[in-house]
Amino acid sequence: MTGVAALLDSLAQPAAVYGPDGALLHANGAFHALWKRLVPAADRGRSASLGAVTAFLGLPCDGASPGRFHDHASAGGVIAAFALAPLAGGGWTLSAQDVTDQRRDERSAERSQKIALVALADLAEHRDNETGEHVLRVARLTHETARRLWARGDYPGSIDDDLLRHVGVASILHDVGKVSIPDTILLKPGRLTPEERAVMETHAASGAAILRKAETMLAGSVQFRLAASIAECHHERWDGTGYPNGLAGEAIPLAARIVGAADVYDALSSRRPYKEPWPAERVAAHLREQSGRHFDPLVVEALLEVVEARAGARTIEWTAEMETGIPAIDSDHRVLLALVNQIAYEDNKGDRTAVEFVLDELLGYTALHFAREEALLERCGYPDLDHHRRIHAALLDEVRGLQRRMVAFTPGLGEELHRFLGHWLTSHIQGEDMTYLPYVPR
Repeated sequence: MTGVAALLDSLAQPAAVYGPDGALLHANGAFHALWKRLVPAADRGRSASLGAVTAFLGLPCDGASPGRFHDHASAGGVIAAFALAPLAGGGWTLSAQDVTDQRRDERSAERSQKIALVALADLAEHRDNETGEHVLRVARLTHETARRLWARGDYPGSIDDDLLRHVGVASILHDVGKVSIPDTILLKPGRLTPEERAVMETHAASGAAILRKAETMLAGSVQFRLAASIAECHHERWDGTGYPNGLAGEAIPLAARIVGAADVYDALSSRRPYKEPWPAERVAAHLREQSGRHFDPLVVEALLEVVEARAGARTIEWTAEMETGIPAIDSDHRVLLALVNQIAYEDNKGDRTAVEFVLDELLGYTALHFAREEALLERCGYPDLDHHRRIHAALLDEVRGLQRRMVAFTPGLGEELHRFLGHWLTSHIQGEDMTYLPYVPR
């Protein structure tokens, strides 16, 4: 063991060796220094046992993906990547590296790209004020449906880490090809003629061409590869009657099959200028009716399981004390409360991508709600409007600060965000919002 210890001590990279029984044989100084920065004092003794340390880090110890690095973030923002590998004679090596700066840079770039994609989606349908919220809702439902398919064991050869990490963001540009459609067709209020319908359907191929060019320029970006596939194929149908290529069944890329169902679900569930939202039961019935015709049956099952699980995530309940008696305001508050509850939804709270999608959706909808509320108060001559605006601005800044904390995400952060946002929302509704009620006619 002396030679192994000397070898480990000569390494600049943190490393430890465990025996066949899981007991720590030796860890070098770099490992101890990183462990001290990463782990609270009460938990530092876990490093003495392989079982305890892997349980704490969430690191597989069953031989799966040996040598593959897994991130762990501390409450203080330190992020380290750990990899476990078996030794030929028995035992294990645990190597690590501090990746805090690398992950911050990566996630900052991903964040910037995501914001740019939402802006591009808005440009694609620039007269639809709800597009930004629509694409974020579709992105979150896409991500959660893909995760549910993976958890169910469906399509094991088609769902990998790249799909789970990127499919939600890639879905944002599913209709980017509409930039190529003339306004006379895109914005026509009535039914399209067969000729106009044919032009409208070209947006799928046009979007794919735009995104494949971007993929080439970005040296094979996974996000843009998926986005191109989604843009081209999300209007294909399981029975082969869709467009642009008449693909059927599993010939349609899985990402596109998921987005196609999520897009229809959100469109039917949402209020649009030309229609009221369908009740949840009616939307679910429509998807089931179209299962095996328009939609992949397994995707429909997974999506509806996600919707059902979301509906059960009610850790903060709407109460009579929250009612303002102003239908539009109360409707907004209910949406915001439902979003806050989604952070505590069991499958989401340990999933950084899912929590970030909820925060994005929450921030976007909060900004819209505040704008609506401020316009209402201005029309009513509310004397403390400037004070109310300052409170709104401060709350938006706090939510943006929460988004920045996502770089060092841990499962505990999801629960912390839920508690903070729940308190913020309920206290704001029951406190500040009640002060303007005497000035608003109802």
